[in-house]
Amino acid sequence: MYNILHQVFEDALNDCGAVRLDGDDYRAVICFGVKIVNYNEDNSIVIYNTARGGDYYSEFTEDEYNLFMEEGWSKGLNTMALDRYTSRLKLIESKIKTEVNGRNNTKYLDFLKTTRKETLNKYYKVTQKFNKNDKSTKNN
Repeated sequence: MYNILHQVFEDALNDCGAVRLDGDDYRAVICFGVKIVNYNEDNSIVIYNTARGGDYYSEFTEDEYNLFMEEGWSKGLNTMALDRYTSRLKLIESKIKTEVNGRNNTKYLDFLKTTRKETLNKYYKVTQKFNKNDKSTKNN
């Protein structure tokens, strides 16, 4: 497990779409709401989900760690992004139904529809990455 997490961290460092966040006693990378940190003191690696609500980043669950260890950095990021977009779309659809059957506030409905469209565009971009990666894997 230790070596696999270090490989995931190295993949994150080499990801051109990720942002480096190095500090005095750690090296870190953040991308798509996922922050992976390598602490210098004990060379441990911790992965945080920055997209969950709250005052502090929450550490990954065991299932999320397993996803990244099995699938790697890129595929793990894309899988988590798709899950996040799917749940966001369900919430938006629920709010649209409630608004249409309730207040029917035009401004709020327009806002929800715009948010839905933006989220669908993000979802589409991530699925395109998956398809591109699958094609390149099959060709090799």
